[in-house]
Amino acid sequence: MGRPVRIALIGAGAFVRKAHAPSLLELGDAVEIAAVHSRTRASAETVAESIPYDVDIYTDIGMLLADESVEAVDIVLPIPMLPEVVFQALAAGKHVFSEKPIAQTVAEGQALIAACRPFGDRVWMVGENWRYEEAFQAAARALQAGRIGQPLFCDLSLQLPIKADYMGSTWRNSGELPGGYLLDGGVHHAAGLRVLLGEIECVCALTTAHREDLPPADTMSAALRFSSGVVGSYLITYAAGSALGTDAVHIGGSEGSLRVSRGELVIERDGESERQAFNVVISVREELAAFVAAVRDGTPHRNSPQEALQDLAVVEAMLASAQTGTLQRVERHV
Repeated sequence: MGRPVRIALIGAGAFVRKAHAPSLLELGDAVEIAAVHSRTRASAETVAESIPYDVDIYTDIGMLLADESVEAVDIVLPIPMLPEVVFQALAAGKHVFSEKPIAQTVAEGQALIAACRPFGDRVWMVGENWRYEEAFQAAARALQAGRIGQPLFCDLSLQLPIKADYMGSTWRNSGELPGGYLLDGGVHHAAGLRVLLGEIECVCALTTAHREDLPPADTMSAALRFSSGVVGSYLITYAAGSALGTDAVHIGGSEGSLRVSRGELVIERDGESERQAFNVVISVREELAAFVAAVRDGTPHRNSPQEALQDLAVVEAMLASAQTGTLQRVERHV
């Protein structure tokens, strides 16, 4: 094994403390967390205290990016701040892992990809842990192998009630982010559905707002049509939960059916049921391991900026459909 990849964390919020810093530490000798950046020193120091060795603390992004000993950065910032910092980091010669979504809008994401094209020798991976969920990958392989015949329809229903102080996130509740939580979480669900069934061709959606603290809307129902001809439904609410709710994708096929959640895959065919359980339900570690492998030896990964832009395009089309009351085609970017 070669020397560890020296990575700086840019951002020191709850998800860094909960997922990113621990996941990087779990990668052992493959990674060295070299520094932590935050606008406030106290926040950076809180993250640094969880790291069992000394790291540098930065509150100036320019000074961090000028540190030639830092090879890569893991950017976990509010969505409105991501594009500018991604560009700065790539321009400074760093490999970049940036959290999802790629940007607030497809147009902004397209502009960012175009601006970063001169930096193609650097790894830029946009976070999407659903593409690294073992259960979804296993389900995709089962579908490709014809385990349920030809897929015909699907449905995904999620009830994810948000607490008022969710991760201390005021920017998510400001009403300034297009789609609010529907966009922030929706890119996960678009990615998961695309892993299973390929590209989503068109959508027709309705949204509504039940809670004033989750603007501009907190609930969406959408009909989907995939390029393969599969049709499906997607229902998501952040306003309330239900004890009878489900968080699984159900796919019906010509010869059986499949149900996959982030921890379990069930295949039913010919009156028999096959179950497979998975321990990994938040796969941040797996996607960061893929990022490190891409930096070290060029190993291909699943989370290109173009894939992230396609996830965003699906959600943006749903939001546009709800606003206009019309069927919306999903623009292709991959």
